[in-house]
Amino acid sequence: MAQAKIRKNDMVLIISGKDKGKFASVLETNLKNQTVTLKKINMKTKHHKPSQENTEGKIEKKEFPIHVSNVAYLAKKGAEGQHSIGSKIGWKIDAKTGKKQRLMKKVNKTI
Repeated sequence: MAQAKIRKNDMVLIISGKDKGKFASVLETNLKNQTVTLKKINMKTKHHKPSQENTEGKIEKKEFPIHVSNVAYLAKKGAEGQHSIGSKIGWKIDAKTGKKQRLMKKVNKTI
């Protein structure tokens, strides 16, 4: 199975779409559809009809996934913990261990 470049609990910057410029934490990833669900981003309203179990209908707001190409990984800046650099992620194989590592393409640093 392929590995995800963006993983759960990563901080990301939305680089396109209606929420462009916002940043959020990743709640879940879907490798098959190449989507990520972000905390309080891409909120949509779902209407539920009344049924025998639920006699009253309800309206709920829910996060919906967005495509992984619309987000960029956010690196932490120094000790303050502020997020500063938005970068796409690539792969690099470590020469010593031979393991795959995530690489921030903009600054050429491993994560």
